[in-house]
Amino acid sequence: MGKIKATKAQMNAYLEDGMPHYLIGNEYRFLEGEVLKWLESYQPSQERLEREFVDKKGRTLKEYVSEDIVLTTLRITKEIYISQCKKGLPFERVGEKIFFNMQDILKYYRRGSKTTTKGMSSTGGQKKKFLMHVCKDVPKEVPIMIVDGSYNFDNSTAGTGLLLVENRDTVTGVSNVRKIKTTKPIVCELLALLDALRMMKKKKLNKAIIVTDQESWTKGITIDPNIYEGPVKNYLIEFNLLWTEMKGKVVVKFVGELNKGKKNLLYKKAHTLSREYKTGLFKQLEIE
Repeated sequence: MGKIKATKAQMNAYLEDGMPHYLIGNEYRFLEGEVLKWLESYQPSQERLEREFVDKKGRTLKEYVSEDIVLTTLRITKEIYISQCKKGLPFERVGEKIFFNMQDILKYYRRGSKTTTKGMSSTGGQKKKFLMHVCKDVPKEVPIMIVDGSYNFDNSTAGTGLLLVENRDTVTGVSNVRKIKTTKPIVCELLALLDALRMMKKKKLNKAIIVTDQESWTKGITIDPNIYEGPVKNYLIEFNLLWTEMKGKVVVKFVGELNKGKKNLLYKKAHTLSREYKTGLFKQLEIE
């Protein structure tokens, strides 16, 4: 088969993968048209590629694991896993699948990767830089919640975005949406604050800092539900109840205290989540 310029080894692989042929006696015969048509859509057998794989160090796939095992072992999300592969996490692509050698991954981190196996997120120091000066003189164990709200007048939809930063390292994102008709878009900012208070209660947090773009709220919050439309009133009643319950546990800070203010990457992510206009939970977010 000189016309397709295949080596003997390649021909043997083609035959194993089903290339059309005819065995006459002890010799293979081929119809050129059949072979060329078959090659147009040819994909190597995944099973054969995995069986024959040998890396540069002479290791077979018996010494490798699948991406599912990597995700479970390193406790990372698919989003973070894809990002880390782009940044240099070592892997081998075999056909349509990706495999990992755990020893190679350990060496990768020992060389001083900027990520950690716990969450695979940016270093705690980097997160702390984003949070200055909000976290100044604040114990590391006190979580920081950055909130924002958006309102879409076209379909009367209020969206909220929340970032929970724990131990200056792990970031969890939450987006929420409510169908509410109102003439006061400030409602979406109150709903974002309500989501933060709900999270505090659910996680039984004894202390938290909430960062908002409403500077006046840093001096105190007083809400009269009766001046708002009916659909909003119940949310604001709940807000007042939680606000009273959390008294002494919550410190409200203005976004201007964050490094770069509204251009801060953490705040920008909260803002982006608020404009998702859907309910979602995003664990171990990377902030870049």
